[in-house]
Amino acid sequence: VTVTFPDGTTATVVAGTDGSWTVPNPGLNDGDEVKATATDPAGNTSPPATEIVDAIAPAAPEIDPINGTDPITGTAEPGSTVTVTFPDGTTATVVAGTDGSWTVPNPGLNDGDEVKATATDPAGNTSPPATEIVDAIAPAVPEIDPINGTDPITGTAEPGSTVTVTFPDGTTATVVAGTDGSWTVPNPGLNDGDEVKATATDPAGNTSPPATEIVDAIAPAVPEIDPINGTDPITGTAEPGSTVTVTFPDGTTATVVAGTDGSWTVPNPGLEDGDEVKA
Repeated sequence: VTVTFPDGTTATVVAGTDGSWTVPNPGLNDGDEVKATATDPAGNTSPPATEIVDAIAPAAPEIDPINGTDPITGTAEPGSTVTVTFPDGTTATVVAGTDGSWTVPNPGLNDGDEVKATATDPAGNTSPPATEIVDAIAPAVPEIDPINGTDPITGTAEPGSTVTVTFPDGTTATVVAGTDGSWTVPNPGLNDGDEVKATATDPAGNTSPPATEIVDAIAPAVPEIDPINGTDPITGTAEPGSTVTVTFPDGTTATVVAGTDGSWTVPNPGLEDGDEVKA
């Protein structure tokens, strides 16, 4: 076998019984073209083969968030061999698909473990390592705000987690919690007493226990307003925990949350005889 380098120099070697051969690399550059011909003992020479030098390492692979049990996945240069190194020094290798995706089994990792991965292309160039810290702890149970029969359903969860809300008929709605943890999904038209459930799944795939909330679609009874004079605070009773809005004759309002015994009070703005107050 005669190998011709870009500068015109050559190297020759006899192929082994299995056909393999090797010659020293003189220090080639990315994009260089190398040619090789084979000449048999009778002096017959093959057409030339050519190969373009690939001297550039792949980019570091991407490792998706990892939990303690699910397969470890990611992306790398298509066709590259991905080597995943676990905390105990063991490794797993896989060839990235035509779309760059790869997956290896999870050996049973613990929260806080560090996993590394490199990609080696067919030319033997190896990428810098990528690292990912294992998240094996499920998010806390999300919070569901009180629900009525029509308004959007809201709550809070671990920021960035995917909240799955399950309605009584088995249908679901999903949303990603914001940076402040808030989330909202449409209300499909719920009935009083319906049970709504919600779970939060973090980017590593850990899912929280479910939260539940019972729909309250019945309006409170009309609040009671105690007799009012022109100066003393205005008082009354309403459904405990309800927000009481008091409207004065000039259109201004005052709001207050009724106590556990239903009592509430707001300042008197200075009312006159015959004024009408609503609550």
